[in-house]
Amino acid sequence: MLIKISKFILYCNLILHSCTAWSSESSSTWEDTLLKSSGQTIFFHAWGGDRNINSYIRWATDEIKKRHNINVKHVKVSDTSNVVARILSEKNAKKDSNGAVDLVWINGENFSMMKKNKLLLRENWIFKIPNSEYLDFKNNPSLLNDFGINTEGREMPWGLSQLTFYYDSKFLKIPPRSSMKLKQYILNNKGRFTFPQPPDFVGTSFLKQILTEVISDKNLLKSEYNPKIHEKELQPLWIWLDEVTPNLWRKGKNYPSNYLALTELVAEREIDIGMAFNISHASNAISEGRLPKTVRSYIHEKGSLANVHFLTIPYNSSKKGAAKIFVNFLISPYAQLRKQNNKYWGDPSVLSMDKLNMDWKKKFNETSKGVATLSNEELKMKFQEPHPSWVKALEEGWIKRYGS
Repeated sequence: MLIKISKFILYCNLILHSCTAWSSESSSTWEDTLLKSSGQTIFFHAWGGDRNINSYIRWATDEIKKRHNINVKHVKVSDTSNVVARILSEKNAKKDSNGAVDLVWINGENFSMMKKNKLLLRENWIFKIPNSEYLDFKNNPSLLNDFGINTEGREMPWGLSQLTFYYDSKFLKIPPRSSMKLKQYILNNKGRFTFPQPPDFVGTSFLKQILTEVISDKNLLKSEYNPKIHEKELQPLWIWLDEVTPNLWRKGKNYPSNYLALTELVAEREIDIGMAFNISHASNAISEGRLPKTVRSYIHEKGSLANVHFLTIPYNSSKKGAAKIFVNFLISPYAQLRKQNNKYWGDPSVLSMDKLNMDWKKKFNETSKGVATLSNEELKMKFQEPHPSWVKALEEGWIKRYGS
């Protein structure tokens, strides 16, 4: 017994020593990174389809220029898979340095593709970023899990997303809060519901939401999709869609291109219910005058699809240090507080309130939420994202059956 205790003490001392050494080395290395990165320009490839998000990124680029003399160019993309394809093309051409992409806003299937093709920066780089101390990786495993894929510390959590529905409470008093109630609503109110056309991200997310509710066993969605085993598990979804599709807006022959087009249909009273993968979308649209003040949000009773979105650095970026400095700023309490504020973006913070001092906690608690934004309590019921491999089966299956 004494020997075991001695070994345990020795192990603790080794851990303590290594942590102390790492802290000193990390601090020194970070200072070197700051010095070497001054004056550099990085290319941040991020979705550019939302005015509020673009404005927030522009603010962040101005801040990092003032603080560290780093220029960040926001390359607005409509489909992150194109960014992944570009990095893969560079790797195939053996362009292992001076890549066109220095930082990517990413998650899910696109991260899985980068990991599979070895396009990512080395393991665990995120833990050497100073502000990562404000994230609770130990007690919040979702921060290291991307659609069921272990991130291996190769991408930094940036924000939280959850599929949220919204409606005009002036005309609809009780929204349908489950897949079965929604189906009945569509059948009783022909032409008053639709969703973005897959493979649009929100459109595919809606398919995943319904599948999660109707599948025989949700745990199956954690496994890699195997047609021989799982194809039959998609049947409840196709049956659900077979029933509702002829009763959708425009009889299911046409679909809005994305969630912003869906917002316009709700505003124009062509449909009754909208959806977005941003809990503050309805509030933001109200403040911008794109939706009436009587619009409210909700999720389904048993939960809605939720995930973390991340920032990652490609293996062939030659400005890795500058990219890390920008990432460090983006996860700082200062930047995360502004991002969470409904006036600027309304994207929930990934920081742990338990790791912040009292002043920061107070500021986060006082952040503007928006009239149509649900509280944390109202959003507590969450569905885990299916394994990324299910996406292709869902999108191809939907296009084959219902695509116009």
